[in-house]
Amino acid sequence: MTASTTPVAEAIEIAEYETKETDLSARQAQLLQAAAGKRLTVTPSSSGYSVRASSYVGSISIPGRVVHVVPKIPVSNLLYLLTWSTHRVSFDHVDAGHAMHHLTAAVAAWYARALEQALVLGVDRTYVEETDRLVAIRGRVDWPAHINALGLPTPISCRFDEWSIDTRPNRLVVAAALALLRNPAVAPEAAFTLRRLLKLLPGVGPLHSDDLTNPAPMINRLNQHYESSVTLAQLILHGSGHAHGSGTASVSAFMVDMNAVFEDFVFSNLRHRLGDIWSVTRQEVVPLGTIGNQVPGEPDLLFRDASGAPVLVADSKYKLTSDGRGHSSDYYQLLAYCTALGLPRGVLIYCEVGHAAAPAKTVQVRNTNTVLETARVRLSGSPKEISEEFARLTRQLLEEPGFAPTPSPPSVWRGP
Repeated sequence: MTASTTPVAEAIEIAEYETKETDLSARQAQLLQAAAGKRLTVTPSSSGYSVRASSYVGSISIPGRVVHVVPKIPVSNLLYLLTWSTHRVSFDHVDAGHAMHHLTAAVAAWYARALEQALVLGVDRTYVEETDRLVAIRGRVDWPAHINALGLPTPISCRFDEWSIDTRPNRLVVAAALALLRNPAVAPEAAFTLRRLLKLLPGVGPLHSDDLTNPAPMINRLNQHYESSVTLAQLILHGSGHAHGSGTASVSAFMVDMNAVFEDFVFSNLRHRLGDIWSVTRQEVVPLGTIGNQVPGEPDLLFRDASGAPVLVADSKYKLTSDGRGHSSDYYQLLAYCTALGLPRGVLIYCEVGHAAAPAKTVQVRNTNTVLETARVRLSGSPKEISEEFARLTRQLLEEPGFAPTPSPPSVWRGP
């Protein structure tokens, strides 16, 4: 386990969904496109190469260059959203996010602090079964292996339990730290802290093939203090995507999809606020056809009352069109869900983008009794203002004749 030295690279900064002209060489453009995949689009232009960002924000580096894709909302607010989409892991002590302009640097500082707090409370260990040939018996004799050892009396093949540091949580946190150390967007202070913390985890091996995908629980009563750092490690490793070494050229990345972050945030927040009134399910299969699972649809949010009957359907969309209006396809999709579920009302939840014109709040569909509503939530304010936006959204969702219960307020928790 070695910590790589963070390289120095020239920075290119792009806002999400925007395009920037660059002087990348042909080799750099090829490397960047290969490393970015669908997250960036690199195309030849008159002045060199243009780089177009998508909904992914963060950073991706190639030798000599690092591309920062900056979110349209403050980085501190994006971290606030991530605390909900990552099971509301707290970052109460990381105030660096408020001052940092780039997501990767802020997440690295957040992760370094979380990992330090976890290791201070004790390094995770567990018993792991080992096999070895020893002069003296340890544990129990591995008779099949010993018999196959040409009948020699010593050494003796043994099976024994070793009190090991090479646990799944430790492999995850170490892999995430190493991924960040390969990224030139990480600030020197965070890199120094991560290198220091890695020295406390000697003997931790590389990730196993199923460490990221295994659904088995790894947090228990004894290592509960690891929960935040493990959750962040998973976020970092998933965000690193396909960053890799290509021949002699090393690339690294940390990027998150704002579409997914927004959808996670809307779902988690509304489920928390409406838990005492409605149940909220996410991407539940809704067949549009009358036979079996014919033409299945998956609405982002489906609300049910206490009896289990659907009462409202909604889709959450991070991006409006360039003129501030909703996409026609969004309305078509929502209408299909309303029709299949027999609901008279559906809601499209959008993230507010700048000062663009707002879409029509309600659309009465012709020749039907179906009303399609839109709701915009502003994410550029303070966390308190974002909370107020969702309180307003909750009231809008509950607005219907003869039904006006009071939604549960969000519990007090440690936020940014």
